[in-house]
Amino acid sequence: MRHLKKYLAVICVACIAGILITSASYADLGEELLNASTEGRTEAVKTLLSRGADVNAKTVKGRTALMAASFGGHQEIVELLLAKGADVNATDNIRRTALMHASFEGHADVVKLLLAKGADINIKTSRGQTALMAASFGGQPEIVELLLAKGADVNATDVLGGTALMDAAFRGNIEIVTLLLAKGADANGKDMKQGTPLMDAAFSGHADIVKLLLAKGADVNAKDNKQETALMDASMGGSAEVVKVLLAKGADVNAKNNKGETALSIAREKSFSDVVKLLKGAGARE
Repeated sequence: MRHLKKYLAVICVACIAGILITSASYADLGEELLNASTEGRTEAVKTLLSRGADVNAKTVKGRTALMAASFGGHQEIVELLLAKGADVNATDNIRRTALMHASFEGHADVVKLLLAKGADINIKTSRGQTALMAASFGGQPEIVELLLAKGADVNATDVLGGTALMDAAFRGNIEIVTLLLAKGADANGKDMKQGTPLMDAAFSGHADIVKLLLAKGADVNAKDNKQETALMDASMGGSAEVVKVLLAKGADVNAKNNKGETALSIAREKSFSDVVKLLKGAGARE
């Protein structure tokens, strides 16, 4: 089901956001530099660099000062660190980069700086996530547009087969969905469980995105590996508006999943009486 898949996705993207570094006292200059960069203390960063702090020092989790400054949107510090030789493509223990942090948080000026210094736009984390996915899930249309213009792979997939479009569809950001589709995102792309962007949007109740995906050729009767459809997902999510849209576009009201369940039986089990009424009115069989 969509909720399980996206729960995992939320955990993955929450990991992208987990950059905050404690403000405890550190013994060496490199660690002090990490603290100052995290907190946005520009003068302290200048002083530490002049004293020979290792600009590429890492925490035990592999985080660098550049990652910390990028996450916080501290543009001047990012410039200082890059000028002193900070590795723009350094990765932490799960292969997150400074670009991913800045993209997720929506710091456009920092993203531009990193890209200008050679940041790898399509590098992936150990979970297969890209900066574009981070921006899409984080709800950052300006960053999405910027990354796409610079060559981000719009159809890149993570280890679960998920795409930036699936993230945006699930989150309900129609501006990002529109941007991705305009750049060739696959409206019928499937993840490892054969789920589609339409199923994600349907489950989450985003009728505007469902309409857009259908207009772009999304298969209204596509089935995942449990033989579930977008209509079943909408019925499980309880969105009468989405159910109406799908039915109007020819959704099979009597399709069954591997358990023999239909959209009607799912809606009835969830006590979504308005959805039950719609489905029965469309010819759903008991």
